[in-house]
Amino acid sequence: MAEIKDELENKPGNYRRRVPRRNFECPVGVLLQGDYTIQRSFQVGEGGMMISAPKKLDVGVQIVTSFYLEGLQLIIVRGIVRNIMPAKGSLPERYGIEFTHLGSKYKREIRNFVSAATRLENQKAG
Repeated sequence: MAEIKDELENKPGNYRRRVPRRNFECPVGVLLQGDYTIQRSFQVGEGGMMISAPKKLDVGVQIVTSFYLEGLQLIIVRGIVRNIMPAKGSLPERYGIEFTHLGSKYKREIRNFVSAATRLENQKAG
């Protein structure tokens, strides 16, 4: 995951996410053009997630994702491909998905999940 963090931090310009993300290496269901597959997720935040895909995706493609946050209930949400990160080292090509139509309950669960990780990282560093 250090590869992903380094890649995002080294983007040119003043790159900054609207909402923070947390590393999230778990299976994620992806519904794409009528086909459902299980893919790999890399990060999640209340604004979206980073995933791999069964085939090449273009920016603007709409998908549906489904995943569990550490034993919490199933989250199913629509999303749209916003950016593409090329394969690098052992990492496959990855896609930045922006969530659309994410309910406030799920937003809160994801926000709590991300902030819990931030608190743990701060405790370890301090």
